Amino acid sequence: MRILAFGLAALALILMLCISGCTSPSPQMVTTPVPTTSPPTVQPTPMTTQQAAPSLTGTTWYLVSLNEGDASLSTKPGTTITAFFDAQGKVSGSAGCNQYTASYEATIAGLSIGAPASTKMNCNEPAGIMTQETVYLSAIQGAATYSLSGDTLTIKDSGGKALLTYSTVPPYQMTPAPLTGTMWYLNSYVDSKGKPWTTGSANPISIQFADDGKVSGNAGCNSYSGTYTITGNSISMSGFATTLMYCGEPGVMDLESSYLGVLPIMKVYRISGNELTLSDGVGKITLVYDTTK
Repeated sequence: MRILAFGLAALALILMLCISGCTSPSPQMVTTPVPTTSPPTVQPTPMTTQQAAPSLTGTTWYLVSLNEGDASLSTKPGTTITAFFDAQGKVSGSAGCNQYTASYEATIAGLSIGAPASTKMNCNEPAGIMTQETVYLSAIQGAATYSLSGDTLTIKDSGGKALLTYSTVPPYQMTPAPLTGTMWYLNSYVDSKGKPWTTGSANPISIQFADDGKVSGNAGCNSYSGTYTITGNSISMSGFATTLMYCGEPGVMDLESSYLGVLPIMKVYRISGNELTLSDGVGKITLVYDTTK
């Protein structure tokens, strides 16, 4: 019995040692530290868009002025003349009274426009609208080249002379230039006999009205100055004095003499957009200026 008891005790001891040797410590949990700052956020670069300049095609062009002979005439108040060049070689629009359409061909070298077909309406007002329409439909057929500058389209003849000037802005939406403080340059002068004068190229004829009642400018060769008064749309100019130079360019001195002679008899002024018109009040004499030198 003693031997059996001793054997059982030894066996128990061996089992305890085995259990102790097979037991491993519990694994330790390792935590990853949380970053204290957020990663940088990449902001998308905003796309910037630039407004495309108007092109010949796909734009409604509003006529601002047209040339008849040597005279540059603005569109009559109350009339709208347009031109729309599509991508299929057709130009169409309003000639002031009637709608018209014509074929055209535009290249880098030039522009040609065929004889237009139009509706056959007759308009009575404003006065001269049908004459203006006839002049326009004739002038457009003389196109040889064109140029684009900002919002302005200029159609020229084969000699480089401007025939038609358009804008993307309708004339009735243009902000009028102020009478005073603006340098106005003469672009059309028709005398009492209906004779259109061509302005000289050496010195453009100009006029400027100051807030203090003084008027001054260049008459083509000599500088001049005087005084003026305004009442509503009526204007009166007087007291002119000039320098006494002589210019040899043909026709300059004759034009200057005629121009200075009609200034004191101007009675009415009108501003439409960037155009100033002075007249004698009865429609015989007109001086048309704009802000382009």
